Amino acid sequence: MTLSMSRPIELLVVLAAAACASAQVTVSTVQGGVATPAGQVYAFGAVALGSVSDVDFRLTNTGSSPVYLTNLSLAGTSEQTAPYTPNFSVVCTLSPDLCAGAQTQQLPILINPTGTLDFTVQFEPFQLGSPSAVLTVAAGNTITVFLSGTGVPGLTALLDNQPLASGQTISFGSVQVGSSQTMALMLANQTNVLLAVPAIPPPAGGSFTVAGSALSATSVPAGSSTELDVVFTPAAAGLQQATLTIGLNSYPLQGTGIGAPQADFPVPSIQVNLATPASAQQGTLSVILAAASAASGAGTVTLAFQSAVEGVSSDPTVTFADGTNSATFTVAQGASKGQFGAEPTVSFGTGTTAGTLVFTVTLGANPAQTTNVAIPAALIGIDTAVAARNVACDIALVYCTTTNVQLQINGWDNTRSASQLVFNFFSSSGAAIQPSPITVNAATPFEQYFAGSDMAGVFGLYVLFPVTGDSDVVVAAQVQITNSAGTVQSASITF
Repeated sequence: MTLSMSRPIELLVVLAAAACASAQVTVSTVQGGVATPAGQVYAFGAVALGSVSDVDFRLTNTGSSPVYLTNLSLAGTSEQTAPYTPNFSVVCTLSPDLCAGAQTQQLPILINPTGTLDFTVQFEPFQLGSPSAVLTVAAGNTITVFLSGTGVPGLTALLDNQPLASGQTISFGSVQVGSSQTMALMLANQTNVLLAVPAIPPPAGGSFTVAGSALSATSVPAGSSTELDVVFTPAAAGLQQATLTIGLNSYPLQGTGIGAPQADFPVPSIQVNLATPASAQQGTLSVILAAASAASGAGTVTLAFQSAVEGVSSDPTVTFADGTNSATFTVAQGASKGQFGAEPTVSFGTGTTAGTLVFTVTLGANPAQTTNVAIPAALIGIDTAVAARNVACDIALVYCTTTNVQLQINGWDNTRSASQLVFNFFSSSGAAIQPSPITVNAATPFEQYFAGSDMAGVFGLYVLFPVTGDSDVVVAAQVQITNSAGTVQSASITF
């Protein structure tokens, strides 16, 4: 019997052999699933600085014998002073055997008769002009393709119809905390060719966000523009800074949050709605005010976790419904409850670790109010249990047979102390099949798994049993799993 935990396994197979002289490889470009012979020259056309153009290439073995790809490389042309081609690169292959787990696979790579091998060449110009490179493919025969492209100016950022230079600061001035100020930038195509809109990442800094049609536009025609709205919403008083990146250009963002006049709010308290204070549960909370509010405003509820498991400091699954540990609520004038967006409550998860949930609410100048919910240690929870017959196994293992049975058990252990496993197997008459019960000390595998897991107490257990004889006789199984809180037994697991 083998015991293994559900974690990814990477498999790298390196093939090496001499290419057969009778093979013949051709190079095509692939677009929309249609392959077109590449020819001796391929032009990427005009690409804006800061943008990327990807072209998929395909090698096809038209010969009757296998061939091995022994070289796939890019080099500078004779007009360049060095064989370095920063504007062109082979970024990844499209074939599953080449893209699994890594961007490239070690050469040589086998291409069977009539077989294909796909890869991608990327053109990303870093300066104006027309760089070029030579793509060389050696797979029985050697093929060269001259690659060319033209780097053209990217989209021009305009503010109030005035161009922004890269590095120029966009100032939002002073904005009241909780309010927003929007700067509408226009990304203008001032060239005579179609330009792609580069990826625009969120500004580094939580007080600034981006919106507008530029985020959904893929390209801008010559002489046209698209809008990018930069929004400053200070969450606290003081100077706020971030950086907006558009292609190769960056623009510092700056604004100052100023506090609103302090309003008097009633003292808030937290009401937790949780049917059972246990792991793997969903609950809600609401904010109750001691009296009707004389003003409108906003407050915050935070969720922290204090682990009761030795050596475990946190549980990443203890969060609010949006995956964060902070929720903002609003209070309307005359209201006696907080409002989380359109809802009177906010949901949270209790995670899969024993410990204490700590909820803290702040509103106006009131002292922070805290509510604790204890999550006790519990028996292991079994979410799913699946059985299968005749499961393939590694033939190098001495216990591998063609009639293996396998149990897959997904669950959680909020103590992270799972130790003993006991398995029982039954025939159609309900009789136990020898050598049931089978007892396994699994403390070490579980301990090693939890030490390297980022999924809190969640686990997946796969157990393989070799069967001598007819595996169809095995119609059901049960498993008992023990942790520091006791032993739990699964329901009948049918094959």
